[in-house]
Amino acid sequence: MPGISMFLAARGTVDRYRRSLRQRMLAPILLGVRSFREVILNALTERGHLIYCRLPEGNFFIDPSDRVIGSWLMWHQGWQREELEQAIGLLAKAKRLPNDAVFVDAGANIGTQTVYAMRTGHFASAVAFEPEPRNFELLSMNMAANVLAGKVIVLAKALGASEGQAVLHLHPRNKGAHSISGKPSLDGAQWVNVPVTRLDDALSALSIPSSRLGLIWIDVEGSEFDVLRGLGNLVGQVPLVIEYSPDRFTSSDDASFRQLLKHNYSTVHLLGPDPSGALPIDALDRIKAITDILLL
Repeated sequence: MPGISMFLAARGTVDRYRRSLRQRMLAPILLGVRSFREVILNALTERGHLIYCRLPEGNFFIDPSDRVIGSWLMWHQGWQREELEQAIGLLAKAKRLPNDAVFVDAGANIGTQTVYAMRTGHFASAVAFEPEPRNFELLSMNMAANVLAGKVIVLAKALGASEGQAVLHLHPRNKGAHSISGKPSLDGAQWVNVPVTRLDDALSALSIPSSRLGLIWIDVEGSEFDVLRGLGNLVGQVPLVIEYSPDRFTSSDDASFRQLLKHNYSTVHLLGPDPSGALPIDALDRIKAITDILLL
């Protein structure tokens, strides 16, 4: 019956318009206002749900309670990808990447840098270290989500100067700020015991020679000096990217950290929005705030 068909078609048009109008009115409030957005994310967290982000540079399961890396992936579609691409571009230009290069992610969190590195095509495989159990679960899931499970070895360990155990203090909102070096927040009360290994021992156990190491990416929230000491003879042989923050160290540790790098590397590149180009290694002394640095 034509009359009924026309009525149903009109009804469908009105329903679609109402849904579209409701979305246009509510989305800026529910998603654009932080307090409303956090109510939604907190509700997902309380129910134990994850969020799956399908992004141009990789697919990631994230914890909705993570207000830093997780939030950046949701709302900005990436996390420090530019810094990694700058570093890899410099290594490729300097012909420092072997054909079977291995990427090492020290403090891998949920695997953003490992995924980005593998997607550049410059690395044949990777090893990712992440000691926090929830992050490690997401790291493993994200390797599978990006079809990298056969190319990336994930290890539920922290890295340090010696084999053993350590207390990892957990940040309640920033899942990339968990720290062995101290409590990362005033209101954080949770912690977990984690195994610690030396990076040189771990790579030796995996039969990965220094000649295959294309880049070691170190982001370990204040434990960078311990990771560096756990590199042993690899220091100076392998390019490093380090998230360097002088205020995370004691003055004596900072001086020793810089001295070790100065003794083994000749140049430093400051990565980020205003990359520096090659600087003499003594430029480390002028860094006062948190900076990603490439050492060659």
